[in-house]
Amino acid sequence: MKKNKTKYISIFLIFVLVLSVMPLPYFFDLTNPKIATPTHTPAPTPAQTPSPTPEPTPELTPEQPPGPTPDPTPEPTPIPWKLFSPHSIPETDPYRAGLNYSFDIKVGDNVVTEYTNPDQIFLGMPEEYTEMPGITTFRGNNFRDNASYGTTNITNGVLSEVYRFGTGSLSTWTGVGWVGQPVIVEWDYDVQQQMNLLPGKKEKEGLVEVIQGAMDGYVYFFDLHDGQPTRNKLNFGEPIKGGVTVDPRGYPLLFIGQGDVITFTRGGYFLYSLIDFELLHFINGRNSFAHRTHRGCDGNPLFDAENDRLFIAAENGLIHNIKLNTVYDRDAGKISVNPEFVYYRYTSNLNTRGQRQGIENSIAIFDHHAFTADNAGLLQCVDLMTFTPVWVRDVSDDTDASIVLEWEEENQMLALYTGSQTDFSSTSYLRKINAENGELLWEYTYECFTDVNVSGGLLATPVVGRGDISDLVIFFVGKVRGRGGGGALVAFDKQTGAVVWENIRPNYGWSSPVAVYNEDGKSYLIVCDSQGNMALVRGTTGAVLTTMSLGGANIEASPAVYGNMVVVGTRGQRVYGIRLS
Repeated sequence: MKKNKTKYISIFLIFVLVLSVMPLPYFFDLTNPKIATPTHTPAPTPAQTPSPTPEPTPELTPEQPPGPTPDPTPEPTPIPWKLFSPHSIPETDPYRAGLNYSFDIKVGDNVVTEYTNPDQIFLGMPEEYTEMPGITTFRGNNFRDNASYGTTNITNGVLSEVYRFGTGSLSTWTGVGWVGQPVIVEWDYDVQQQMNLLPGKKEKEGLVEVIQGAMDGYVYFFDLHDGQPTRNKLNFGEPIKGGVTVDPRGYPLLFIGQGDVITFTRGGYFLYSLIDFELLHFINGRNSFAHRTHRGCDGNPLFDAENDRLFIAAENGLIHNIKLNTVYDRDAGKISVNPEFVYYRYTSNLNTRGQRQGIENSIAIFDHHAFTADNAGLLQCVDLMTFTPVWVRDVSDDTDASIVLEWEEENQMLALYTGSQTDFSSTSYLRKINAENGELLWEYTYECFTDVNVSGGLLATPVVGRGDISDLVIFFVGKVRGRGGGGALVAFDKQTGAVVWENIRPNYGWSSPVAVYNEDGKSYLIVCDSQGNMALVRGTTGAVLTTMSLGGANIEASPAVYGNMVVVGTRGQRVYGIRLS
């Protein structure tokens, strides 16, 4: 028994000894409380090289989900009127030697040596001019750049007569004459209800009204789409040659300039209420302050809507700045004016050309600077805030076609396009001028001729292209020599003055071409001539797509376009509505 006890003690001691020299994981899986069954003999652990103490890991900011890369802040677009700083250069200095330019200012009944307009006059970009849909004045806006509203949808290149109606005559003045452009407007419906429209038209939603002055002494009012009268005729009583204008604010005010002042007694400018045809004011063209006695008023005015001011130049040579003091009570349906006048007159050595200084074109304005040219060939820029000349330029001959302006974004410049007729010479000059200082940028000439009372050269106001002709300016020159007495419809590259295309027309024209555009910018021109033809012309090439006759009588008047409808009057005592398709 003792021997067995000794035996058990010996075994136990051997077991303890083995445990003391073997690693514990050999027998136990420390991750699993089971007896391990090793499949290989573990390799000895190599000696470790001491490592440097690691730097502490910085705390990380939670990562944000990726987002779009922000666009860089765009450079601010320069504001045109802040870049426009009119001034003269030696060749356009009003006080340069030999020109003998002088001017005077009259405020009310008093001639003054200095003047500052009490309102901050401002007319901006052309698309901002009119507050109502449509065409309210000759060539649509203060840049005088076109006479169409909206876009067209021309697919077939077809002109179709929708309606016509007759006008009359007074003395030798027949039908509709130069410039004779109608206005086409869509009135606010509430204003429409206040006016003397005929039953059926007064209640019509979306009524677009055409107002056409004629040389038979009447103003005609009719629906653009069907040609039916919207009101009774206004009996003006004397020839209306220059055209009519409505207030671009949508006020029911009509402005009429009288044409012939030899046969008839009155002469000047007339302001009517379109509520009841009341004559609100007559601006007498016979003004003792004027250097010239001619009383006609072919030009159309412009408005500074914010300041209730009207600007117009007349054949007596005066530029008018008129505070209308309009009171329009929309609730009561009443309107009145109480005008205050400031006049600007001028003279120079150029007025020895037939002693003329009358202005027959429609004044153009940008910011508070007016641009106009006269019968003596004097083109000028006048500051309307002070009524002082900024620059003046001799443009060679009588200039009846209106000045056209364009703001060139790329060049940061206000461009001016003008052309002369041939009253004193046989050369018609077509020009691009820097409106800031009167500098000549390019010119092109045509040799023309003038018959008795029928001038050659440029009497049609040019078109400044947009859309696919944004690089072109287009003129229609009349009675070109060597062309059978016809005309030249010519497109110039705006920047270089190079001829891009020329279309020699069989007949001359005083009527101003109108550009129309499809929604994609594809351009067409409406061109009317002295033999009563209307042509539809492709703007990019000058190719004639179609021509239709409007009775064979001279179309002196300029058309206006609203959408796909063209309206124009003729000397043949007809007014036409033509659809473009």
